[in-house]
Amino acid sequence: MGEINQKEMKKIIILGITVLLTSLVLGQEDTKKITAESQFNLVRLNGGSYLPNLKFRYFLSEKTALRLGINYTSLKNRIEINEVDGEGVGSVEKTNSLLDFSLGFEKHFREDKVSPYFGAEFSISTGNKNEFGSRTDSVTFIPNYNYSSKVPVFGLGLHFFTGVDVDLYKNLYVGTELGLAYKAIQEKKGVYNVKDASSLTDPDVSTPISAKKTTTFQLVNMGIVRLGWRF
Repeated sequence: MGEINQKEMKKIIILGITVLLTSLVLGQEDTKKITAESQFNLVRLNGGSYLPNLKFRYFLSEKTALRLGINYTSLKNRIEINEVDGEGVGSVEKTNSLLDFSLGFEKHFREDKVSPYFGAEFSISTGNKNEFGSRTDSVTFIPNYNYSSKVPVFGLGLHFFTGVDVDLYKNLYVGTELGLAYKAIQEKKGVYNVKDASSLTDPDVSTPISAKKTTTFQLVNMGIVRLGWRF
């Protein structure tokens, strides 16, 4: 896969958001064309994670809709490293954050209060992978040794999905969704910094971190419950 061009992808997603928001404004004269929802995962609840998810839809007709998704993921993990035969304590803290924007299309098959649908969406992601070590090299306790690494992350994805909406009361609805998602994540060049107060020659050292790419193709949204409102 070639180099991912962040500027071009940002232009595409900004254009898509602009088109959808314009449609939302123009469509406010008609009722029940706009929906807003969030979702909750009943299968996997990661400790130390913050996973808000918002999705907006604009119905072009009773059977077709555009959708815009916004999802922010923040995962934090902290471990302590104890001194061998001593009382010293070091720590390693890892923080991964990712902000996703998605733009897609849905085809609906409404029957009374139930509306099955399928569709596809394109996503763009940006975030960071950070790690901070205090009084350790991440393995052993070292009193005067601290380090940090910062790596920016950028990604693109394609998601095929199917789901269902069920009307509960007036404009309130509940639903679920399941999909297959392909995602390419590029970790940009980062920096690894070391501060060793015990060093007499070079206490501060910075080392570049090479860029790398990973791809995944997997089932997503297993066990989610969606709750939304029609305007």
